[in-house]
Amino acid sequence: MNTTRPRRSITTALSVLLLGLAAGCRTTYTTLVQDRDTVYQLAPFLYILSGNYDGALTVAQFKAAGSLGIGTFEGLDGEAVMLDGVVYQVKGDGSVSIPEDSRHMPFGACTLFDSDLRRNMKHIASFDIFSKTLEADFQDKQIFYAVRAEGLFKTIRVRSCDKQTKPYRPLAEATKQQHEYTYGQTRGTLVGFWTPPFVPGSIGVPGFHLHFLSDDHTRGGHVLDFQSDALSITLDPTPRITVDFSTPVDVPLMKDGIDQQVHDAERQRK
Repeated sequence: MNTTRPRRSITTALSVLLLGLAAGCRTTYTTLVQDRDTVYQLAPFLYILSGNYDGALTVAQFKAAGSLGIGTFEGLDGEAVMLDGVVYQVKGDGSVSIPEDSRHMPFGACTLFDSDLRRNMKHIASFDIFSKTLEADFQDKQIFYAVRAEGLFKTIRVRSCDKQTKPYRPLAEATKQQHEYTYGQTRGTLVGFWTPPFVPGSIGVPGFHLHFLSDDHTRGGHVLDFQSDALSITLDPTPRITVDFSTPVDVPLMKDGIDQQVHDAERQRK
């Protein structure tokens, strides 16, 4: 793998910002986007893990805070992929569209992406090999990394969920009914984040959490597995995270077995 040094100094840090409960008390998005070295997250992962799928913030607000990101929509209505500042919605039936700015998002993570590190990886036999190879190359494993990987995928397996109805089930239950799609010889981009393993599952998903979008914007979803002969990878080391705790909680938050719930919801690979 090729190695280049980041163009800016990174200091290890993890900051979680508690924003005001009332809309008038929230930090403005103009303030949030001034920090290019933070992951902005719409809510703690525990909220959506427990089944809080309504959301309070909108696609427009999400786009104001970053240019690259992942997430989902109100009612767990498919997967969100933000690429170059544009948000795409991959629905349960596999179709891809651009959602209205007024759509609510119960969960999402984004950053103002900078191409600080570049890697080339060849002969990638699986998502697991990709993850272990790239993670082993990280100089600092105490921070977050925003990830963008482009190339031709020999095969890629993705998932997306249908919109849920109330009463909402926990995420691990809802994803048991997920739709899985396998695409061959598809050129596209992986988008997402690597979270340090010591970050609790109640806040984020430790390890790699990636979504996919094809170059022709007709295919995508939450990444389960893939193979590729070569990928061009761009990384943005990110030492801070801002988490908005102001999203309303309608479904009681789970208290036990959180790490297992995260695994079941995000790592289900047949």
